[in-house]
Amino acid sequence: MLVPVPVNGNKRGTAGTFLRTYRNYLLPAEGAVQVIAVFKYPYSFFRQESYNAHNYSIAETEILYRICGDSFFKPVPVLFQVLVASQKYFFWGDNLHACSFVSNMLDYSNNSMKFEKIFGLSIFCFFILFSLQAQVEVEFHGSVETLQAVSFSKDPGLTDSRNAFTGEIGAFAGAASAFVSLSAEYNGVSPDRSGFSLGEAWLDWGAGAFSFRLGRQLVSWGAADGLILTDVVCPQNLTAYAGLDFEGSRLAVDGLRLRHSFQTLAIEALWLPLFSPARLPGEHNPLYAVFYPSSADVGGAALPVSIQDKTLPLTISNGEYGLRLSWYTSLADLSVMGFYGWNDIAFMEKKLTGTLPAVTGLELLPEYERTITAGADASIPIGDFLLRLETAWTGGGRYERPLEETAAILSGGQTERPVEKQNLKLLAGIDWNPSAWNLSVQYYEDMLPDASSGGTERPWRKNGVSLRIARSFFRETVKCSAWYYLDLIDFDSAGSVSAEYALTDALGLSLGSDFFSGGIDDRGSYAPYKDLSCFWFRGIFRF
Repeated sequence: MLVPVPVNGNKRGTAGTFLRTYRNYLLPAEGAVQVIAVFKYPYSFFRQESYNAHNYSIAETEILYRICGDSFFKPVPVLFQVLVASQKYFFWGDNLHACSFVSNMLDYSNNSMKFEKIFGLSIFCFFILFSLQAQVEVEFHGSVETLQAVSFSKDPGLTDSRNAFTGEIGAFAGAASAFVSLSAEYNGVSPDRSGFSLGEAWLDWGAGAFSFRLGRQLVSWGAADGLILTDVVCPQNLTAYAGLDFEGSRLAVDGLRLRHSFQTLAIEALWLPLFSPARLPGEHNPLYAVFYPSSADVGGAALPVSIQDKTLPLTISNGEYGLRLSWYTSLADLSVMGFYGWNDIAFMEKKLTGTLPAVTGLELLPEYERTITAGADASIPIGDFLLRLETAWTGGGRYERPLEETAAILSGGQTERPVEKQNLKLLAGIDWNPSAWNLSVQYYEDMLPDASSGGTERPWRKNGVSLRIARSFFRETVKCSAWYYLDLIDFDSAGSVSAEYALTDALGLSLGSDFFSGGIDDRGSYAPYKDLSCFWFRGIFRF
């Protein structure tokens, strides 16, 4: 455990002097690692009844460790000093024998989510590895990246300026491993994205066919490429778009994942005690207008829009649960899944402000609702080709009513609530990988078969096709790729092209473009993005 040690304020001296004085009391158990936090406060300060409410500055704290048999304590590695510096400490119980990290990281999402105890436990599990086995292998990797994006739409200008450092540290000891990734970003266009953020922080342990992973982690389900059907566990980071792929937009979730493998069958169970919503853009982000309109047409009148803030209480009763069964055979890989959770993006209830007929605006009230998803996917090799099939049914989703119906409800002085619908998605795709090429084509169906509760603003059926082409040149030092999606109902579209040149194994330069177009009568899911089409440049150094 991490033992907090108060330094008596009446005795001057260094933390090292204090530790030598109390060396017998601090002697760790055989084979254990000892981590201590030395707080430079009078001992009497810690005996106050209200000590739970106190926060302690890292400037007044030293974090040290030693392995059993060592004579002296050593500072905790710098990366973990940074992690500790971003936390708040608190104590529980009648005495000071244990403490826990509780996250207070600078989370710049609009809902101010906290990582809570799961994050702290995952960080601390790194140190537990030392007590599991004497020989621990530690690896550190990272990257320094810059990305600059310039719009080429009707309003040219800088749409993204991302400068980030990412550090990853992993530890391995026998059947146990731990992993932590931390990023620091400065964004010159979107201040809401500047700050520290945690990628993953987990402890993994396996014995034979059984394994578990505890902490903040990424979970990827399904067989689709860039489209969401059964891959509903991790929410998305919707604060950026330039130069990002679908994999890079996932946000890790806090929870426990259990897995047991048989000969051809694997069972995976998830418990996410803390709900993690999608990360939405802040007011200065170019994407803000896509999610939050400044005005709305209600009955022919353009009304200003105001938005209330709403977060889901972080209680275990609001947790999420998932189960996946996978079969691996010589003919195909098959899986079925179920997930009971929340909609990652809050739907908006609407009501008019003011008294009819003197209406002053439209107020949006965010609400979250439980959803349930069931689905299946299959990957079937056929010669040089790979056939991918996936389907998902979701209940509890909310969809906007037709504009005329919404206006009628609001004009009657009532609160308008989006209509609940069942949703069915189907996908078929085929991959072909000849030599240095990678080709992928997918056909996608998205339907709202339940018409019993009224209509929706979107069509009851949407379908589309996607195409991905990639090719490596010059011994894989140059990689070119293109991706395109076309909606076959509204005929809106999105696409990207890019080329990356690896100057060395560590240094890479990329040029690319992301582009969007509205459909017929400027409709479709990608129509709001059309003014965000851009060129971008990325430089990345990996170590």
